[in-house]
Amino acid sequence: MKTLPLISLALVSLSLYGTSIGSSVNVPTQEHLKYTFGNHKNHPVQKLEERQYLRSLAPMDEMQIKNKLSLQGYTISNIKLRDIASELVYQVYATDTSAKMLRLYVDPTNGSILKTEPLQ
Repeated sequence: MKTLPLISLALVSLSLYGTSIGSSVNVPTQEHLKYTFGNHKNHPVQKLEERQYLRSLAPMDEMQIKNKLSLQGYTISNIKLRDIASELVYQVYATDTSAKMLRLYVDPTNGSILKTEPLQ
């Protein structure tokens, strides 16, 4: 009986973000559900615990990602490790060489850009 709500929550999570991004690091389902749903998700202690847990899964840290993207010509304004539909990615707000503002989704294993979205 308890598995039905968990399954429906997981499906809602996937439907919110569409198809997978293609990250090589997956967040275990139990941990994804723990940090994504419920009234506690915005509690400061819960957010700190989530950040620490996600950092423990990521092979590359934020500075390595920043350096790799800077070498490719991007100017980084913000970077955050995110769990999106049970996939671990760095969400990076950056400006490219033509001064276009972008949201990049970067693989935490090798620093490759998985998805690019233009910002208005």
